[in-house]
Amino acid sequence: MLAIEEEEEKNIFTGLELIEDRGKQVEAHVGALTYEGLESPILLAQDSAGGCGGMKWEAADVMIDYFIWKHKEASEFLENKTVVELGAGTGLVGLAVAKLYRTKKVILTDQMPMMNLMQENIKLNKLEERMKAEILNWGEEIPEGSELLDVDIVLASDCVYLEVAFIPLLETLLALAKKDTVIYLAYKKRRKADKRFFQLARKKFELIEVQDDPKREEYNKKGLRFYIFKRK
Repeated sequence: MLAIEEEEEKNIFTGLELIEDRGKQVEAHVGALTYEGLESPILLAQDSAGGCGGMKWEAADVMIDYFIWKHKEASEFLENKTVVELGAGTGLVGLAVAKLYRTKKVILTDQMPMMNLMQENIKLNKLEERMKAEILNWGEEIPEGSELLDVDIVLASDCVYLEVAFIPLLETLLALAKKDTVIYLAYKKRRKADKRFFQLARKKFELIEVQDDPKREEYNKKGLRFYIFKRK
């Protein structure tokens, strides 16, 4: 567990607004998202009835635009890497990465209610051979031998939003991060409480704001921030 500040409640997901599991059928609207630099649109099922996790959010665009630009600079950037997206929801960022790069594997993760949506979007984009979806509740122990414990890149887009989830998210980041693991985290500043997450994170991670993003100034004006985390 993450030994930071005061002792947290053991049942760390009590109080989180979990999304209701509505069964196997995804009640979603499918659209095509076009990004300049992607050869083909991303087909994306979004489920507004599923709460915030079933929709596209601004921080995802920050990451996608950056990885498209990075691919133009160095197409081998994420080649043969195992990539995990946390709190993936629709899986948009992971889908874009899988379309752009010849990764080893891209794994979308979220809570059980998002599982069907993640799987649906993988199928829509015909990426079953290089992508998969898994259940991952932040703060819970990851089973020994899980491929989630051997990842190169972690993506976290708009995961900093509920204060009750700060400690669970950091625990999961610590579980995933080895010395060479690179974590990309993009988020939108919404409340003063967000500062606590970064204060806690700095105790275990080196935080570096992404400097080479050509759209950095544009995003910053909208309150969007993009960081790299590396374990100390």
